[in-house]
Amino acid sequence: MATLTIIKDDKFVSVDGEGLTLDSVVLASNVHAVQFDGTNGHIEYNDGTENEAITSISAYSTITDDHATLKAANATAVSDAAATQTALEATFGWKRAQEYPEIVDQLDDIYHNGIDGWKATIKVTKDKYPK
Repeated sequence: MATLTIIKDDKFVSVDGEGLTLDSVVLASNVHAVQFDGTNGHIEYNDGTENEAITSISAYSTITDDHATLKAANATAVSDAAATQTALEATFGWKRAQEYPEIVDQLDDIYHNGIDGWKATIKVTKDKYPK
């Protein structure tokens, strides 16, 4: 059984140690938090009510389902971003940009070696990564 921590006012939900912020955390107004270690837990109240022991998190399945949905969406976003970055890094323009000298160094090259010297420096990278 999963571990669960819900802190209502912070909209914080942790399932098995992975914490996320969920706008959909809806609990009774006098609930501060829910803690569950996989076997036992308790509901903490913010109005002086004694903590209530719990032995199941089934009453919080909507919250845990929302957590799982957001966790999956986050994983997809990370994967998509990585794929986009990989595709970008495969382009000649990105590869060239990584190897071109800094602009300050290029200007210094022009000053000391003229435009033709600068072109020769840049041509090495252009030839290495053709269009």
